[in-house]
Amino acid sequence: MASTDAETDMGLGLGLVFGLVAVGAALLTTVNGYTYATRTAQGLEATGLQVSSGVAFGVAMLAAGLAIVAVHVFDG
Repeated sequence: MASTDAETDMGLGLGLVFGLVAVGAALLTTVNGYTYATRTAQGLEATGLQVSSGVAFGVAMLAAGLAIVAVHVFDG
């Protein structure tokens, strides 16, 4: 039976979404770093990989912070 409580699960949902974005961006940072290292060792061009890795790291940090904020703001 449904509860008549007006409590929301928004904090859990937003925390989960931002957490997944943070993990995905952290994985992208890892992939870009590894690709940069291997391409540089082979003497190949790896121009934009450091920039995209830095952007991915920034997105990961921002999303992780927003996940924590969402859990605390919508905490009942």
